[in-house]
Parts: sequence; C-alpha cells; structure tokens
Amino acid sequence: MAKVSTMKHSDVLEVKILDYPGDSSPCPCLLPTGGPEYFAFIQQKVASLKVSLEKAYPGRTRVTYINLQENPADQESAEGQLLVNKKLCAPLVLIDGEPKFSGMILVQKIVKEVGLLLGARE
Repeated sequence: MAKVSTMKHSDVLEVKILDYPGDSSPCPCLLPTGGPEYFAFIQQKVASLKVSLEKAYPGRTRVTYINLQENPADQESAEGQLLVNKKLCAPLVLIDGEPKFSGMILVQKIVKEVGLLLGARE
C-alpha cells in the first residue's frame, strides 16, 4: 500500500528561479541570454536541480522556473525588480522567498542551502 504524505503545503520548501532573458545583462555570462542555447541550458539546469532536490529531500521541495518577460506580476515583485533594474544578474534563485544566488544555477550549493533550511524547520 502506498504511503500517503501528511505534509502540509507549507512544509514544502519552494525554490524559485527568476529569469529575465535578454541581451543587456550587466553580468558576464557563459551564454548570451535569450538565445535557444541559453534556454536549453537553463531548462537543463532547472531539471537537474529538481532531480537533485527530490533525491536529497523526497517530497519536501518544489522548484519553479519563472521567465519574467512572460509574467508581468512576478516582474513587478521586489525580487523581479532586482533583475529588471539590473541590480542582480539573472537567473536569480530564491529559496523560501529569499534571494540566495544570482547569475547561475549552482545545483550543489542550492541543495546544501535547502538542506540547512529544512534542518532548521525540524
């Protein structure tokens, strides 16, 4: 019989990847933002992050990718404005609502940071 999760929605730690692709980034990047290679690279990193977090913390995390150019409400958020106004480099990684990393999706560092936060909740 399958085990039914008793975790509440609030028990799931959210990792949001905010992206603002375009060719006017203030940061030196490995790939020009906005091109097909960039989108493929970002999607691969997001998928890798999802797999790594699920493996490390099954059922305890959720990863969401948000392209700010396609989501005006998120673009207007305080975090979105950091990218729109070029205060931080895209992509911006938010963990539990707090900006933690910008300019790159560092999978292992994100997994470690999520582990620290989940451990603090217990």
